[in-house]
Amino acid sequence: MNTDHVECFVMVAMSGSFSKAANLLYLSQPTVSQRIKALEADLNCRLFQRTGHAIALTEEGESFLPYAKNMLQSLQDGQQAIQRIHGKLEGELSVASVFGAAFYLLPQLVEQFQTLYPKVKLTLLTGHSHQVLDMVLNHEVSFGIARAVNHPQIRRIPILKDDMLLAVYPGHPFHDRKQVTIEDVAKERLILFNRGSLDWTLINGAFSHYRLDRHVVMEADNIEVVKRMVKQRLGIAFLPRFSILHDLERDELREVEVAGLPQLNRNFELIYLKDMSLNQIMEQFIGFLCQHHAQPE
Repeated sequence: MNTDHVECFVMVAMSGSFSKAANLLYLSQPTVSQRIKALEADLNCRLFQRTGHAIALTEEGESFLPYAKNMLQSLQDGQQAIQRIHGKLEGELSVASVFGAAFYLLPQLVEQFQTLYPKVKLTLLTGHSHQVLDMVLNHEVSFGIARAVNHPQIRRIPILKDDMLLAVYPGHPFHDRKQVTIEDVAKERLILFNRGSLDWTLINGAFSHYRLDRHVVMEADNIEVVKRMVKQRLGIAFLPRFSILHDLERDELREVEVAGLPQLNRNFELIYLKDMSLNQIMEQFIGFLCQHHAQPE
């Protein structure tokens, strides 16, 4: 029995599509179909059945799937056991991340991780939190880094606490004030993140709590765009603390405390499937994040 054929079977079963499996395996769809047919010939049974445009496992396919998964996992574990004997960890790891973490958090972490494990190839995809969750659920990546996601199939590990702070430009009337009121802020030209985003919801909720109208002059879907607009003196904005640390150090922006404003937390979590078998690389990645940043639940 060819392990490549078994891998194709597992990927089609988990993704629910020959075309998705082909994309994930970097193969053509005809190649995937041929491998499934070859495996079915070896087993002398059909593993999939078509129901309209969808495919589903046959009874034989359902029965074979857990054994196929275990077979691939055992093979991978054996390969990594040999690698450990030779003092090296080698393989691939795929991670999906929200844009903010990918831009500000991950570069330094990736550098440190690859210094420890230079033969591990990392693949990084980006998206919004709901897109990251979908990629994890669809087995497109092993791990996700997201905010405020919840799903019964997902395990979550907090890895970074961050908050939003009010940032103003040099020369703004708030620049030399240590503290202002939220009523003061409501009268200023505000630049917000795009409507419906998690950051917009945080800020909008704070103003709604005090029943205040805001003077919003612009909305944007990118942290760097909002920062740039503030530096151009087009308005002031609530921004993630970790995104403006260097700007604060260079006095290009100033943090101003808002009295009575609840802390605007925007925490990041590592997410992965609860039923996923963790190989050595995955275990090392989780351990690395926990050691450097995380506070596990």
